[in-house]
Amino acid sequence: MKKLIIIGLTLAFITACQEKGPERYTQDSPQINTIKQLIGNYNNKTYDMSIYADTSKTYYNAKENPLSPEEVIAYHKERDMAYAQRSFLDKDQEYEMVLTDDGETWVNCWLDWQGTLAGNGQVVNIPIHLTYRFQDGKIVREVGMWDPSAIMLALQEIEMKNSMSADEKAIQATIDNVTKAWNANDKELMYANLVKNVTRTANGVTIAKKQSDYGDFMDIYHSAFPDFKVNLDKTVIDGNKAYLNWTCTGTNKGEFMGNPPTNKKIETHGFSVWMFDTEGKAAREDAFYDNLVVYEQLGYSMPTPK
Repeated sequence: MKKLIIIGLTLAFITACQEKGPERYTQDSPQINTIKQLIGNYNNKTYDMSIYADTSKTYYNAKENPLSPEEVIAYHKERDMAYAQRSFLDKDQEYEMVLTDDGETWVNCWLDWQGTLAGNGQVVNIPIHLTYRFQDGKIVREVGMWDPSAIMLALQEIEMKNSMSADEKAIQATIDNVTKAWNANDKELMYANLVKNVTRTANGVTIAKKQSDYGDFMDIYHSAFPDFKVNLDKTVIDGNKAYLNWTCTGTNKGEFMGNPPTNKKIETHGFSVWMFDTEGKAAREDAFYDNLVVYEQLGYSMPTPK
């Protein structure tokens, strides 16, 4: 009899150990499906607050001053006005649900957001982390964290351009066209935005005194780097001058400086001062950059001074 009691207790203990408690972690749950529905609603601009509890609190990049469900809708609608389109991308979405030691149910998601600014067509991509606490099937707390600096800088640039004078807008248009011409090796577009006797210096050395000289200079880089691109990092217009910080990139597929192609990529930064005539055409560029950076990236040695 004693043995039977011991066996019974052992079986009861084993059975108790095998009983599953509440699931602490999963990537498939009704709560996760609710968040996926919420993300889909955001993409479609069909805001449904029934998913939230009436007392829900939402924090976006903040720890104080939470938004109510109604304020969340107003928040999104106000910001939607800045975009021609925006949505969370379907690719690389990650969701998980966790049950904390305190018995709280949270859904975390890591998403990529993409928006096209209405003011200039610029596309901005931002990784975003969102987390939601559920209670009785409703969202009672939402926290969203992301880096808004790319959007803020782009919106500031749009605002700056909108506040430009007519002369500044003409200069900005020339700068935009010169950049497009560089990136497409479009000499016709370039010449249309340069005065005939345009001057270009590089680190104090004159390399162009007319349009065709400038075009020849473009050919040197596009022959050596077929994917050569110029990106303007910062532009400041002051009177008839513009101060540009830029970044150039490319892959060395052709002869450069008398050297055979290396198939290596370059990325170099520089600064240019442009001067413009009364019609807004570019009359002079003084460029400053470090050739050694490019030579080192290509595996060259710096030419010995003669």
